[in-house]
Amino acid sequence: MSVSDEEQRMLIVLVSLNKVVAPVLQQFIKQGMDNHYAFLEGQLKTLKPACSLSTLTYLSVTSDPSLKLLIKPLEFGNINSNLDTHGRAKNMYNYNVISSVDLAKLYLPTYLAKFSAFDKSLDVSAILRLLGIKSPAAIFPSSHPVICVQTIADDVRDTVRNKAAHFNECEWNETFFQECFAKMETLVKSIMLPDATEKTTLDELSKWKNQGRKSLGKK
Repeated sequence: MSVSDEEQRMLIVLVSLNKVVAPVLQQFIKQGMDNHYAFLEGQLKTLKPACSLSTLTYLSVTSDPSLKLLIKPLEFGNINSNLDTHGRAKNMYNYNVISSVDLAKLYLPTYLAKFSAFDKSLDVSAILRLLGIKSPAAIFPSSHPVICVQTIADDVRDTVRNKAAHFNECEWNETFFQECFAKMETLVKSIMLPDATEKTTLDELSKWKNQGRKSLGKK
């Protein structure tokens, strides 16, 4: 079976996004969510009466105005088997958020909240959604004050990941292929990574961009 140049470009981009970029972002997501969990815990302790993420109840999240503001965007159906067990009966949910993994799930649509850790089970679609969270608290700090990680992540999701997942052969010319790599490189540079990790990741992306066809079997 022959594979067209356009299909090869798409496959190289998908491999690069999933095998090179995603593992680095998984660890970045973990660090951001660990910090965000601690931040929210601190905020909840200032309320009267004080509470914590691990002891949240339906009454507390629906009756306290300050608490409602903090957790309004969260999807509690995504944790503790709430949606499977109770459907849309939110008054029956278990609202205890016992880990940063649970916290991350609350910011996602249900179909993306199936991961069990910040590892391979957290796929690139969920990663880019999480990086795109619009929150008063800066969950994922950028490498520079003028850089917006959320905007860059949304761009990669819309014009790299989604374009590869919904392949249209007419779009995948060499120019678009180069643009995809430029956007992935921009995302890697936008987040706070150790210098060595950033360099290794960018080098791997460059290798796939320039030599990916050999890896796919085209001489």
